[in-house]
Amino acid sequence: MKQEVKKEPKVALCRKCHGTGKIVSGRFIRKTETCPQCEGSGRVTVSCEMTLDIRPYKPKGEQVMD
Repeated sequence: MKQEVKKEPKVALCRKCHGTGKIVSGRFIRKTETCPQCEGSGRVTVSCEMTLDIRPYKPKGEQVMD
């Protein structure tokens, strides 16, 4: 049985910059840049679409008797 699942879009905090809109790059010379994921807003829109494929479990070697 296949089942389509869709989650409506919602606004969430950006995980890359933790909602600040800025990321710190560089190891020795620290440089603050605009977050490329949220483009500086600190928020992102998240949505999901997936297909579930559900089947009965039948181990190999098991015989079905009628």
